[in-house]
Amino acid sequence: MKALTLLEYISFGSNLEYLRMVEEGTSVYGDTYIIANINTLIDIVEKSDFEVTKKGIIILKNFKEKLEKTPEDHKLINSEKKELFDIMEKLIFLVNSESTTKYAFFITEKRIDVNKLIFNIKSLFAENVFDWLPDGIKYDFKESGNYIAFGRITASAFHILRGLEGLIRFLLKKLSESTDTSRMNWYSVITNLRNPNKPELSILFDNLDRIREDLYNTALKYWDLSLLYLSSISTDWIDSYLPQN
Repeated sequence: MKALTLLEYISFGSNLEYLRMVEEGTSVYGDTYIIANINTLIDIVEKSDFEVTKKGIIILKNFKEKLEKTPEDHKLINSEKKELFDIMEKLIFLVNSESTTKYAFFITEKRIDVNKLIFNIKSLFAENVFDWLPDGIKYDFKESGNYIAFGRITASAFHILRGLEGLIRFLLKKLSESTDTSRMNWYSVITNLRNPNKPELSILFDNLDRIREDLYNTALKYWDLSLLYLSSISTDWIDSYLPQN
């Protein structure tokens, strides 16, 4: 999967139409003229999944090679204009034909900004918290953001739950290095984490306990809100709660 902005699709269509309708007397060279636009179109096609069009683009490459042999002040003559028009008509036919087999999926709006879910999951956490997490936990939260954005509820719930479980095990291990957390269940980890001297953390652990108590219903019904539970974590309490190494 790769992300493309709508502007890239618009540019693709604009390049096709510009080269098809370019007028006689247009400069061949220059940043915004014929060869520059041909290069842009070739680059777009070669990076795309339009396999038939990739093969057909050779006729445009051959035409470009002929233009590149002209003087730097050359302007498009009538015969070149007609040849380019015919080439573009063929390429546009290929693009239109292949487009019927290609699909673009548009993400619907969620309660959380989809750009944050896909491209900037760390922005949903308190400052510096995401960077502080181990790579495995980062991976789960990144994946959960992607799956929430694409409406894959079960997959997002799995990664959120595994990320949360990994986080509380990580916290407990930081507090008590001798404790073997690998065999401890969610309840045992949270029970061991609760600290009577840190009552401000009770809301965070209560939220984590609610997820445990109603694991599937809570995770599936409030899959996008589950990430926001971690907003309760701040670097202030991390610094004060965990021993300094």
